[in-house]
Amino acid sequence: MADTTEQPKLAPPPRKKKATRAYMVLAILAGAIVAIYFIHGYLTRDEVATDDAQTDADVVPVSARVSGVVLKMHVDDNQEVKAGQLIAEIDPADYAAKVTAAQADLDAAQAQADAADAQVSITTATSKGGLSSAKAQQLGASAAVSAASSQVAAAAAQVASAKSALAKAQADYTRAKNLHDAGAITGQQFDAAVSARDSAQAALDAANANAAAARDQQAGAQTRVADARAHVEQSAPIDQQIAAAQASAKLAHARADSAKAQLEIAKMQVGYTKIYAPADGFVSKLAAHAGQMVQPGSVLCMLVPKQTYVIANFKETQISRIRPGDDVDIKIDAVGGERHGKVVSIAAGTGARFSMMPPDNATGNFVKVVQRVPVKIVWATAQDGTGLQAGLSADVTVHLK
Repeated sequence: MADTTEQPKLAPPPRKKKATRAYMVLAILAGAIVAIYFIHGYLTRDEVATDDAQTDADVVPVSARVSGVVLKMHVDDNQEVKAGQLIAEIDPADYAAKVTAAQADLDAAQAQADAADAQVSITTATSKGGLSSAKAQQLGASAAVSAASSQVAAAAAQVASAKSALAKAQADYTRAKNLHDAGAITGQQFDAAVSARDSAQAALDAANANAAAARDQQAGAQTRVADARAHVEQSAPIDQQIAAAQASAKLAHARADSAKAQLEIAKMQVGYTKIYAPADGFVSKLAAHAGQMVQPGSVLCMLVPKQTYVIANFKETQISRIRPGDDVDIKIDAVGGERHGKVVSIAAGTGARFSMMPPDNATGNFVKVVQRVPVKIVWATAQDGTGLQAGLSADVTVHLK
């Protein structure tokens, strides 16, 4: 007959129970981590953060604008300065001499301009007066020609009359001679006929001389008419003469203006020998000392303004929702505590694009790297940015709207 007595069950080994409890704990922890991850993601869904951030400032290189020897540096390294405070002084002796030379050139050029202006007035008066005088001389010469022509005509008439008188006297002489030879007249009457003939001959000679003189006067008058006409033609272009004088005056004034500009440049160069702080801030990296020779563009020092801001370099996957005006929490590693700011602008390119040698993905082996885009952040209040040097590391959290 079979034995129906139930056998007691054996208890599970203790090790198996412990493993089960461990798996349950791990499952709970994993669930908690996942829950925390999603809860954190939900709570921070409107925030983006980066630790790639630093304070910055618009650092200004203070440079020399003229060459020369530094007479004195009026500041020390890391000294606080105010806008307009004298920083350095360059020897102005050479530039003062240039001012004196430029002033002399200006005085000479101005004197030439004044002389040219006077010449314009003289040329205007003399050209107009010369033309009027030439025309008057031409009229006088023409009148003299008319008078000489009249005298020539009168002299010709006198010659004709003298010739007629001589012919009559010669005929009377011939008759008187024949009658005298025949004894018909006395010697006195014959002498009278001879005298009359000689007088007529002398009168003809005088008339011929007068006619020759009248012709000479006529020729001289005609010559004077030609000279007067030429003088009129020479004096006629008065507008061109005046224009030439005015052009010379303009050239003289242009030279005077150029000399004046050179004087102003020389004076400015004298002013450039004193170098002033362009803004409030701190002098840093002092690079010049008394006795040192500097050239235009030589950096004497760096001026770090008191006003700072923050540049945060966000990943390209983080910037899609960042907008100007977003509130920002800022933690500065050097000083601790939390400060506040606002987004001002987002750069138009990535940091790599503005590097000295930007990457060219069309060459070599391409490796995709997440790029970073600079975002400029200003302090919410002036007190938040007080006492911070440029270049301090920071953690930035932007609250997206």
